[in-house]
Amino acid sequence: MTHIFQAISYSVCFGIISVLMSLSTVYLIKKNKYRLLCGVAALFTCFSYFLLMSIIVVQINSNVLTRLYLLLLILLLAPVVLLTLLSSFLFIWNGIIVFNRESHSIGNLLTLIIGVGLMIVPILFSVFNRYMPNNKIIYLIENISYGFQNYLLFWILTFISSYMITKLVRPKANKEYAIILGSGLLDGDTVSPLLASRIMAAVGFKRMQCKKYRKSMKLIMSGGQGKDESLPEALAMKTYAIKQGIPEKDILVETKSKNTYDNMLFSKKIIESNGFDVDKGIFATNDYHVFRAAGFAHLVGLNIDGIGSKTSKYFLPNALIREYIAILKNHKIFHITMMIIIVIANIMSTFVYGK
Repeated sequence: MTHIFQAISYSVCFGIISVLMSLSTVYLIKKNKYRLLCGVAALFTCFSYFLLMSIIVVQINSNVLTRLYLLLLILLLAPVVLLTLLSSFLFIWNGIIVFNRESHSIGNLLTLIIGVGLMIVPILFSVFNRYMPNNKIIYLIENISYGFQNYLLFWILTFISSYMITKLVRPKANKEYAIILGSGLLDGDTVSPLLASRIMAAVGFKRMQCKKYRKSMKLIMSGGQGKDESLPEALAMKTYAIKQGIPEKDILVETKSKNTYDNMLFSKKIIESNGFDVDKGIFATNDYHVFRAAGFAHLVGLNIDGIGSKTSKYFLPNALIREYIAILKNHKIFHITMMIIIVIANIMSTFVYGK
């Protein structure tokens, strides 16, 4: 009887934890879904349900149920394990595609660099351990490198979870304005395909809202003039939108911004000067950029959602990695501190407790 009561109490306890984790995740998403904390909460919620299901299956002690549960786990984990094993090859393959289709900047070579690194590092440590066995320095460096790798992997999973959350939750169609974030012009005066996709994402939302709710909205073209551009990006964007059938009276321009923070800050001044409700708006950019851009919007006091234009599938991994690195830089003190802790823990493990 005591054993049965104990088994039920474990299930109830983990059930309560899972429900509380779910409620916390929903609360965080509703409060501000553009935070890595939402991704962390989502990951821990999934893990809590995994533990709950495992406990229930063990307690029921049914061979059929156990086999079905193991089969389900295999089906869920097999793709993850396969992708992990093939990650270096997949990164290199993607890197070669990007190399052949895009400019050869460091930012566009990230997947290629990561793929080569994932392939070479284990080989190097294997060689070192073979020819210098029981070398504590090599052992320490290896453990630190894998510690960093696992740490960064956790935050990559967190970022991907956060990114997926922003993709699943769509903004309501009750907006008064849309800020369209500028980007570089082709030949100094022509809207690029990337920038055109941002404009059309906002245009599509505007048309949907007008058709479904008969509520119009203004488009704020936001983009200054770069050194190699003959006119501000916002003016080129305005011309492009007019050609797509948007009335000129529905377009406002912001021509001072140099980066995403400026886009939001200067657009907010236009929003306030026109008497719009600052909370009834959206911004449009590429889908991979929505998460980080929302951080700048909230920083200047614009609690608005973003909509993203589609990115070529071959370029998406590279783009997400760039955004991930930029987000890490925004919290560099925290991450540097955590990496120092990883180094200290490995030194203690190797030279103090490893004796």
